[in-house]
Amino acid sequence: MTRLPFLLLFAVSFLIAITFPPLIHALGSGSTLAVAYGTATVCAIVASEPNQRIICYRPGNTNSSSGTIIPVLPNISYSIVAGGETTICALRSGGFSLLCWETNNQTFPEKRLYSNNTVSLQSLTIGEERICATTNTSSAVTCWRPIGNTSEISPDGNYTMGKITSGSGFSCGIVLSHNNRVSCWGNSVATEIETQFGNMSMSNIEAGVSHVCGIDSKGDIICRGNNSTGQLNVPLNKDLNFASGLALGEGFSCAIRRSNGTVVCWGSMTETPVADVEFESIVSGLNFTCGLITSNFSVICWGPGWPETMGSTSNSSRQILPLGAQILPGKRAIFKSDENGGTPVSLVDYAVPAIMAGELARVLDIRVGPPELNETEAVELVAYIAINCVNLEGKERPTIGDIVSNLERALTVCDGSHGSISSSGFSIVSE
Repeated sequence: MTRLPFLLLFAVSFLIAITFPPLIHALGSGSTLAVAYGTATVCAIVASEPNQRIICYRPGNTNSSSGTIIPVLPNISYSIVAGGETTICALRSGGFSLLCWETNNQTFPEKRLYSNNTVSLQSLTIGEERICATTNTSSAVTCWRPIGNTSEISPDGNYTMGKITSGSGFSCGIVLSHNNRVSCWGNSVATEIETQFGNMSMSNIEAGVSHVCGIDSKGDIICRGNNSTGQLNVPLNKDLNFASGLALGEGFSCAIRRSNGTVVCWGSMTETPVADVEFESIVSGLNFTCGLITSNFSVICWGPGWPETMGSTSNSSRQILPLGAQILPGKRAIFKSDENGGTPVSLVDYAVPAIMAGELARVLDIRVGPPELNETEAVELVAYIAINCVNLEGKERPTIGDIVSNLERALTVCDGSHGSISSSGFSIVSE
């Protein structure tokens, strides 16, 4: 049956979503949708196939010139993709390998920057000339140059980093070991932005060319850095508390309203021809923005710098990219649940009680369709893996070996029913 691997793949994606905070994206940050802004190349991870491969789209020069779809090799599964000026990089599923491609070459030649069978990478970001990632063991940051495979400047200090993001010549990260304050490294802009954030506790940050916006512990959007075109002036009364996505360009900032998924922009690009569209996520180039549409997981781009809308009225035109595949949406870490009156709730706080109560239907995507009996058992096992992975006591969490062993059990269950799995069915073999 061809449905089985896909449903189990969805369950494993849920495991990843509940275990690691998702990466909401902007210029140079990593997620399932990315832009190489120097070549206006949009790349995304495909969701509608067993292999979560990457496909890219390069637009034509004018609105009368058709663009090109470029499949990225190797044709394997990826978990995160990020874009810089002309470079696209991605983590293979599992995070044990980091691959990059130069988009200013028609053939997209592959280059491997990192490969390690024991230490995997997770958060990923690309700036103009710097690629950075954190490890899953210590959350320390390692950086490379896209050309030459050489090491690059990394942040000072033995910091435990959460989200990292990059602009033009600088990178910033949330220091988990210092009350989630912002630390930046690179050029003089980095010093200015870090100083302006001070000791604020941030839950998420995104970088533009020379400014950074983020969400503080109260859910408010805070922007620091260059304000030459008003990109720091977050509009009031726009229902932006606990915004579910941020994307920053050269002189503008955009955010997704958590209440209805629509986009608000300010700075040099205030007019948005997508006011009626609900988005899962957004990503920006220098002077254009692309987003993943909630209704059908297609990608739409707009803005004065998007090549196939040039010649139209500034910001008023938009284009749905002909990718020919649904794009992986990722999961939102915090969302509003109708079950608790619309109060923002974290994915973990919502999902864990539902799983413990045996109410898996509350956490599964209805668009996938109801699982069959043996599929339900496999998904249940994966759900219990997730519960163990988010245990607040680190020593109580399963090892990678434990996770792999139980995922193999889930695959076996998919091959044929072997009786019901309960919470006691999850095994910690390393003990």
